[in-house]
Amino acid sequence: MKSMAGSWVMVVALGSLACERNPERDATISDSASACSMPTRRATILDQDGVILETWSLRLEEVDHDRLLPDVPAFLEYRAALERDGAVVVRPVADPPVIRNEAEADMWRDEDFNNKLVFTGAVGSIDPITCLDALLFSRQASRFSQVERPTEFLASVLRRDTGTGTDLFVVFGAGSEMFPPREAYGLDVVDSVLAEGWSYWYAIHNHTVQRNGDLLALGVPGPSTSDVGLSRALAEERGLQFAKVTNGFYSFTASAEELGAFRAR
Repeated sequence: MKSMAGSWVMVVALGSLACERNPERDATISDSASACSMPTRRATILDQDGVILETWSLRLEEVDHDRLLPDVPAFLEYRAALERDGAVVVRPVADPPVIRNEAEADMWRDEDFNNKLVFTGAVGSIDPITCLDALLFSRQASRFSQVERPTEFLASVLRRDTGTGTDLFVVFGAGSEMFPPREAYGLDVVDSVLAEGWSYWYAIHNHTVQRNGDLLALGVPGPSTSDVGLSRALAEERGLQFAKVTNGFYSFTASAEELGAFRAR
């Protein structure tokens, strides 16, 4: 990871995270603060120049809802904007990419190959967004409008089964530009948690809105060729079990074993 210049905020040291870790199917929006809400145990690792890295500690049962989504204004506004434009379809309808040279043509052929695997159901599955993934999407949407200033986040979700249930530990990172910078990946934090015996359940990021003429279009709920490369590396080096991509309505999920069918760069 590249070094970080300038001032930064360190609210909690990595060594103190252990105490924090102890203890939608056609979804409806929650009207209960306890149904699908942000976890109360959150810690900030980095907050610098628009880049954040934070951790969430929670129980699986807190977010294990089949039909409830968070009542977060930024999330609701995003969904309303896409609904107004008739964009809520599993396979987004969007303007074709602008291809300027043969290298880009090759890249888009590979992207199209991967998309066909996703939308034919040959690899993984597409399902309505879950409570936890909607909370992650809402976190970044609350920082920047995902219609007016689309940006991606990256989150690692780790889990540990105990005698009383399942603990979850989330490492969430994002920036102020389209793609999260390396310092927002939080892989050093992930490594420290894995060393304590947790498992790397899944990594998730979002794909931002596209255009369909004058209308909005959903981001593709499937991995790009570069996403596949990162996910494969996380699986090989850190034991990642599943890779997910969400657009705020639908999420794609594939196991680490299934990633081999995709093209990567």
